[in-house]
Amino acid sequence: MIDFGKLRIKTKLMAMLLSVSLGSIAIVSYLSGNRARNILKTAISNQLVSVRASKAYQIESYFQNLYNHVATLTEDRMIVDAMVEFNRSFKQLNFEFISDEWTTELETYYETEFFPRLSKSIGGQPNFENYRPTTQAGTYLQYHYIANNSSDVGSKDELRDAQDGSGYSKVHAKYHEIFSNLTERFGYYDMFLIDHKTGNVVYSVSKETDFGSNLYRGAYLKTNLATVVERVLENRERGSIQLVDFAPYRPSYAAPTAFIAGPIYNGPHAIGILAIQLPVDEINKVLTGNEQWKRDGLGDTGETYLVGSDYKMRSISRFLIEDPEQYKKDLQSAGTPESTIGLIERFNTSILLQNVRTEAAQAAIGGTADTRVTQGYRNTSVLSSFAPLDIQGVDWAIVAEMGTSEAYEPVRKLQEFLLISTVLLILAITFVARLVATRFVTPIDRTIEGARRIKDGNFDAEVKVESRDEFLELAESFNITVGKVRQQYDVVRQKTQENEALLLNVLPALAVERRQQGDRLAASDFQEITVMAASIDGFDDLIDNLDAQNGAELLDELIGTLDAIAVQFDVERLTLIGDDFIAVCGLSRPRMDHTQRLLEYIVEAEDAIIRFGNLHKGRLRLRAGVYSGSVQAGIIGREKFSYNIWGPAVTLAMALKASAPQASVLVSASVFNRLQDSYSFTSHEPVWVADTGERIDAWEITLQAMGSEDEASLSPAPSAG
Repeated sequence: MIDFGKLRIKTKLMAMLLSVSLGSIAIVSYLSGNRARNILKTAISNQLVSVRASKAYQIESYFQNLYNHVATLTEDRMIVDAMVEFNRSFKQLNFEFISDEWTTELETYYETEFFPRLSKSIGGQPNFENYRPTTQAGTYLQYHYIANNSSDVGSKDELRDAQDGSGYSKVHAKYHEIFSNLTERFGYYDMFLIDHKTGNVVYSVSKETDFGSNLYRGAYLKTNLATVVERVLENRERGSIQLVDFAPYRPSYAAPTAFIAGPIYNGPHAIGILAIQLPVDEINKVLTGNEQWKRDGLGDTGETYLVGSDYKMRSISRFLIEDPEQYKKDLQSAGTPESTIGLIERFNTSILLQNVRTEAAQAAIGGTADTRVTQGYRNTSVLSSFAPLDIQGVDWAIVAEMGTSEAYEPVRKLQEFLLISTVLLILAITFVARLVATRFVTPIDRTIEGARRIKDGNFDAEVKVESRDEFLELAESFNITVGKVRQQYDVVRQKTQENEALLLNVLPALAVERRQQGDRLAASDFQEITVMAASIDGFDDLIDNLDAQNGAELLDELIGTLDAIAVQFDVERLTLIGDDFIAVCGLSRPRMDHTQRLLEYIVEAEDAIIRFGNLHKGRLRLRAGVYSGSVQAGIIGREKFSYNIWGPAVTLAMALKASAPQASVLVSASVFNRLQDSYSFTSHEPVWVADTGERIDAWEITLQAMGSEDEASLSPAPSAG
């Protein structure tokens, strides 16, 4: 939680101004925004309800007109005469001769044309014996009008007269063109004349395999065409029209098909049944608005569709039309079987194939009309308006849906507008409040900035204030205080630099850094460094006749020279007692070549020692012991401290130095193994280590002057055999 008391004065001023200004804006925006959102949501819902009601009225009107038209056709004199003539001529064909060749050709048609197409839509392999016509007349007609018809599949209705000389063909030639034009003009898929006594399909326009078949027995006994005939027989009153719902219809290759039918009367006598295969396209045109969804106010995601009591679609999905690939992906993600998806792709329709067991569909089939937000059949959130349909013979519902993201897009845009407006107002008010607050607290900010600069180490900070009020007095007091602090800081900085320089002369840089960080001992383990214990032989003789001042000056000059050489090779001198000292490499700065560097340092140091002795009329030589290994190191002492190293490497290096002959260097096995290819070594007798009571192997490198008297170098002895 923000502590208001800890906020800056400028922030407090701005907060007070913003609170007063924005409080009223927030209240007004909230109230007006809620009111506007509710109005928009109501308008959007009403629009969807209007679309659903309009489509429902069109569908109900379409089916009512269809009922009326079929009823009119059943009473039309031409239909009555045609029914009489087709019945009579069909019966005559039962006495016609059927050759084996005709039967063979008919079977060939089924096997090569009909079954391959049908088998793509049904399970199993169709058999001719199950599908062949059950009457002699049916076989006769299917041979002449289907198998022996040269027109392609789907165009068999082009044949007007089979030219077989039969009475049936004369009747067919008389009426077929009229009936063909009638179905085309009204958009029907097919029209049938059926003998209600025998169940024979005595005529059809499209000439599919249901032509000449018998609906009371045979392959099409269980089809919905047989069902609509059965319903007509159950209620055969004049003008009584029956409708059956969509179902896969095998003569149309299992495509979804619905039928409407009524009895045909000749005076007081029923003489047959007129059946119409419903035009699916007409239903889709109404529901899709001729695929003009946006024109109907359904935007990019809205659609209107029919649902049957089995919760399957009775019209085509918009998404199958507009984006079949995405529609297929949606079906797959919803867990639709691949066989169903294949049928949808084959028939290019979602009728009887798309499952719509949604909350909206179930409510509508149950008789409820409502509008609500729910999940659509594609598992997306939709605004759905639904209601049952009043169509005699079927239990259907109509659903109008639109994705909520699109349906409430105007609401979202309103919210964005209100948000942007509020943000702009906040920015404008904040800008004004900032100007006012800034002008007021600028002197305070300058004083604070000066204090921060002092905290960062800039003691040249000075505060300038143009006002003539209390802020001027504050600035003058601040500047005086800063001047005094600057003087004290200069004194402290000088003392600190002196102390740090003195400390670096006593301790390695790494130890100084750790001690300054609070580590008093700065103790460390070093697994691998090279240690040299050394003495300058002959120095005592050089200063034997000198007083302390001159002796100290000579020693200081010599050690200073050796320290300068040590810096070149990254070697550190740690202790100095007279002319004895210890130096290491790899301590403060890890080095892979620490042994090589220390040996190179010895070469240069020996050279410098010889030149120094020659310069001062003395004979000086270096004697040393070198060992590579592990040590421990740390700052030892409280009142007086020094940086010391200890451990096996130190002990063994000192033992090697103690056993080294004059003007020579003894090295351990670890040094020999590393540098035996770079230098020549002479095997030395094992060295006794008093501290451990053991003897260690040693090798000698002899140091001697070479060249002029001012030059010396390391001259390796013959290699140890």
